[in-house]
Amino acid sequence: MSKKYSIFITALFCTFIFGFGIFHFILPDRDFSEQENTFLEQFKPPTWETVRSGEFMKKFEKYYNHQFPLRDQWVQLKAYSERALGKQENNRVYFGTDGQTLFAHFTKISDEDLATRVGYVNKLGANLDVPVYFSLVPDKSWVWADYLPDYAPNVDDGSTIERAMGLCGENVTYIDLRGALDYDSFYRTDHHWTTMGAMQAYFSLIQDISGGGSGDWYHEPELISDQFYGTTYSSSGAGWVEPDSIYTIIPEGGTRGNITVTGYPEGQPIESSLYHEEKLEVKDKYAYFLGGNQPLCIIRNPDAAGGKLLLIRDSYSDSLAPFLAEEFQEVHLFDLRYNSKSLKQYVADNGIDQVLVLYSGSNFNTDNNLFKLGL
Repeated sequence: MSKKYSIFITALFCTFIFGFGIFHFILPDRDFSEQENTFLEQFKPPTWETVRSGEFMKKFEKYYNHQFPLRDQWVQLKAYSERALGKQENNRVYFGTDGQTLFAHFTKISDEDLATRVGYVNKLGANLDVPVYFSLVPDKSWVWADYLPDYAPNVDDGSTIERAMGLCGENVTYIDLRGALDYDSFYRTDHHWTTMGAMQAYFSLIQDISGGGSGDWYHEPELISDQFYGTTYSSSGAGWVEPDSIYTIIPEGGTRGNITVTGYPEGQPIESSLYHEEKLEVKDKYAYFLGGNQPLCIIRNPDAAGGKLLLIRDSYSDSLAPFLAEEFQEVHLFDLRYNSKSLKQYVADNGIDQVLVLYSGSNFNTDNNLFKLGL
């Protein structure tokens, strides 16, 4: 190796190391990554306690990783590199064997942890004098298992739902959705179910809750966007994957045009809608349904045959809500992550007839707010 070449390599190495370090401190920190649809770690000054416990260095490492210059581009470059080396995952996302489907890692939990979580649902059932239904949405890795790479370990093997069903008490009715979903049920680039998947789940849910809906509201699916890249795509860096399409079936206002929506995005009631077209202009296009996460949302349909349903929800319910609104006079979507009201009191105050606890299997295994069900 010549002296000039050695100097060149050394200079290149120093430029890379120190250059990115300098850029990191010059560039302003970002609060939110639209690409990954997540809030980014912010710098927190050290204290004696955080330094002594080691917490400061853990937080600083996460902060540096989140605020690293050109972070989004590096994630994508890493994905291409992993794929070129024959690897089948990147950043906790599996590459489907069809080259276009992405699977986020599924979080499995112990029998004891699952029993505790289902126990909160059972406490809710014991606390209320109205029927309580419980259902878990099977993960895409269970429904689309044929597209998984061989020997992928962190996937839904069906055991979470099987165990949850057996843990339900006498005051809770479990609704099994495993036979309701098919290959139209999920987005390839996102963890959520599609509008078709939500409709398939609706028919299964409503069969158990009220004996079946009429289905006379059905309209041909309407294409809303063909440029949807979901959160799984954002985490994976898989730039070769084509975008998903978003459809609606229920029109705005419902089939009779009399559905009204009241949102509570900041805790106070505001007039809202089933669909929010402005969300189609941003990265998180799934927020098109109901406008995204909020503590409470109430949908009213005075001409519906059913009564009042309280839906304790995660984000899967946003695209399910238009179908439920055709069946019930009121659908109350209650998010435990942002709402700490007493559920027993809420049921009494609002004349709720039935309660449905609906979560994706992965969210149910990781949500730290389920204890509120049993309060």
